[in-house]
Amino acid sequence: HELRTPLTSLRTNIEVLARGVGLASDERERLLADVVSQLEELTLLVADVVELARGTEQNTEPEDLRLDEIVERAVQRARTHAPGVAFRTDLEPTLVRGVPSRLDRALGNLLDNAAKWSPPGGEVEVGVFAGQVVIRDHGPGIDAADLPFVFERFYRAPSARGMPGSGLGLAIVRQVAESHGGRVTVERAESGGTLFRLQLPEALRSA
Repeated sequence: HELRTPLTSLRTNIEVLARGVGLASDERERLLADVVSQLEELTLLVADVVELARGTEQNTEPEDLRLDEIVERAVQRARTHAPGVAFRTDLEPTLVRGVPSRLDRALGNLLDNAAKWSPPGGEVEVGVFAGQVVIRDHGPGIDAADLPFVFERFYRAPSARGMPGSGLGLAIVRQVAESHGGRVTVERAESGGTLFRLQLPEALRSA
């Protein structure tokens, strides 16, 4: 269903463009813009599906790495993608054993999610300490009824259905956490917003 809906919309728009009879130039431009948007949505969705499949067949050997350095690089990219959001960091040197590319993807997904829900000029706080990564935004927060389901594949809360995204980003985060012997949790922050914790056992044992 998640693939069928954008494919159906894309096919409909292409068929209208192919006929082309009686189409005003502004209508043609609108349809072309829709096609580009739908292609981008499908590209994101397919990439996330491939990432989930790749995670179940991961053969890359883990290595010792600095979790704080991976987080710092992910934050730098997030600042580029979301220039209207202020990312504040407090990163303690932390050694873990893991697959850099997979941890990098999980952290990118968490930061992108926090930025997406932040108000203009909002702040996202990112910390590494005690064997965990903590990411907190100051957005509207997640409804209590939705909290148990946010890591499910293709789950989108009612408030998120009009926003961009595949519905797989947080499922990928959970898969990465579990493949590293860790876990990810989410909660409503006391003074508003959402707080994610990515916990990695290797970091706890090295503390």
